Amino acid sequence: MERAIRVACATDSGELIDGHFGSCRAFVIYAVTPATVEFVDARSTLAADEAEDRNRARAELIADCQIGCFMSIGGPAAAKVVRVGVHPLKVRPNTRMDDILTRLQQTLNSPPPWLAKVMGVEAASLAPFRELAEMVEE
Repeated sequence: MERAIRVACATDSGELIDGHFGSCRAFVIYAVTPATVEFVDARSTLAADEAEDRNRARAELIADCQIGCFMSIGGPAAAKVVRVGVHPLKVRPNTRMDDILTRLQQTLNSPPPWLAKVMGVEAASLAPFRELAEMVEE
């Protein structure tokens, strides 16, 4: 079975990545494989906004995801997102969710190093360097 990555999209509208991490109304979660993009959940941020540490509570809302797509995110908030294991991606304002999900989906079979790390696999582009390192070790 293909391994899915979970992607959280910050949204105010429900269709666009048009939300700032710290003020969006919801995170919409998708599971993405090379063959499919499936809606998983829509998570309201209202309860997180009542927490003492809003950014930490928001980060915990998406902690089961590997990637978070945001229109914007500040440095301290990005650190909290990374701390829960989510790779933050800033995208152009009002990017359509399906556009970014399709682009991510197209790269899953041959992911760049940052995405391979998120997926827990080795990037094919690094194979020549691994082979060279193994030759040096012999």
